[in-house]
Parts: sequence; C-alpha cells; structure tokens
Amino acid sequence: MKHLIDIKNLTTDDINQILARAGEFEKGIRKSNHINAHVATMFFENSTRTKMSFEMAINKLNARKYDFCAQTSSLNKGEDLYDTINNLSAIGINAVILRDSSDTLIKELSEKKYYEPISFINAGSGIAAHPTQALLDFYTMKKHFFDLANRVIVIVGDIAHSRVARSNIELLKRTGAKIRCLAPEYFVGEKIEGVEYYTDLKIAFEEADIIMALRIQKERIQEHVNFEDYIKNYQITRENLPYAAFLMHPGPINRGIEIESEVLEMQNAKTILTQARNGVFIRMAILDMLLSAQGL
Repeated sequence: MKHLIDIKNLTTDDINQILARAGEFEKGIRKSNHINAHVATMFFENSTRTKMSFEMAINKLNARKYDFCAQTSSLNKGEDLYDTINNLSAIGINAVILRDSSDTLIKELSEKKYYEPISFINAGSGIAAHPTQALLDFYTMKKHFFDLANRVIVIVGDIAHSRVARSNIELLKRTGAKIRCLAPEYFVGEKIEGVEYYTDLKIAFEEADIIMALRIQKERIQEHVNFEDYIKNYQITRENLPYAAFLMHPGPINRGIEIESEVLEMQNAKTILTQARNGVFIRMAILDMLLSAQGL
C-alpha cells in the first residue's frame, strides 16, 4: 500500500490490517517510532476532527509534522500544486495528507512522478471519497457488533453531497450489511447499487441496528433547502430514535437540524465522540503502514 486514495483501492486484507493495527495502537500493544519521517498536512477545506486527529496520530508516531498554509504559499504566486508537492518531496517530505474540493485531484497527484517517493493520504476529496472516515466508522461499528452481516444500517440526510456516505457504502457493501439510505428526494443524488432508498423515516428505522446521520453540507448546496421541512420529516429525535440503535455522525453536527439537541446528551450519542477518538488510532495505523513501506 503506497497511498490511501479510496476504499475502492483497498483489498479486504488491507482493511483488516488497518483495523488490526489500529486495535494494537488503542490497546498500547504496538509502539512505532517514525522519528525520521516528515509528514505535511495540506487542507484546502475546513476541518476539525480529521485534521486534529491526523496531527495527533503523527505526534504519537514521533514523526515530524508540517502544516502547509495555502494562503502564504507560492500557490498564490501561480505555482502549480504538483510543482509545490514535488519541491516538498525534494526538501524531504515523505507523506502528504490532502483535503480539497476536487473529486479527482488526489488520485491524479498520486499517479505523478516525484523527486523522492511520497505517499498521499486522502483526508476528503470533493463529494467523492473520505476513506479514513469510513475506516474509523467501520472500526467503531466492528468493536460494538463484531460481525455486520445482516445488520441494518441506515444512513440519513444529505446523501447527494456526502463523500462520507459514498466511502461508507463502498466499505459496508463488502460486509453483507443491509444498507438503507433515508433522504428527501433533493438529497438522494445518483442511486448506488446494493442500497435500499427510503423517504419515510418510520419505515427506514424499522429494525435498524445502526443509524448514521449526515451533515447538511450548506457549502456544497446551491439550491434553496427547506430546513423546516427537513427537521419535521428527517431530524433524529428522542421519539423516533430506536431504543437500542447505535447512533453515529461523522461531524460536524448542525445541532438541532440533523439531530435533536436533546438526543446529543443521551447515552446513545456518546458513540459520536467515540468515532472521533477512534479516528486517531485508524490514522495512526494508516500512517504507520505507509511510512513503514518507505522504510521510515
């Protein structure tokens, strides 16, 4: 594994190795020291959980972290991003963690030749993919249920603009889980094979084992969204949340829109913070594998 671009590029063995290694880091069994490794974070879109957990992971692995700031870089002087990264490679950067609004940029960059080998990790690309989020979600689910075969997993909300939904669906389809997407028609987007689609919350939540709410991505939506209608028909509340359902959300949460504020104080919602915590271990595992492959 030279890069982590998309769940589609990972074998089942890759996924199992990442989860196993994350578990070892969480338990303190594995200790890795990448003191000779240099990792750059390049975030062209806002982030809290992903960026901070990657930075935490880098520090826990004793690697060196470099936070690239686009606003003060030579990109503002007209330099091409490829040339920027090639120069980083020459300087000694071994891995780049990239988030941007393009669906394809990170894949294109990973296929180019560089002064020295450099690994790319996708921290969110457009609406196409967010592989590390899907892996940490999977890790969180597996710790609770172990086997997801025939488990009913309902993904609720802005499916159309969600890279999280796409990566989760791609991964969960391999497990034998029953995947349902619940959304109003304007948030459905292109339908994915192997997924059942619902517009009625009550029906979609029947026998649900896991419910994953998605953020309404205002920054990607150009048309008007009727938030009152969404809250009335799709908000997760104390009344409609199944008692034993495992509640998830990749964050950030629009409190009072996707999920009723009261629900976020319930025991069911503590799993959302567990997702954030597990993100550190998953990202440690991924960095450890990629840096080790470079002999660092």
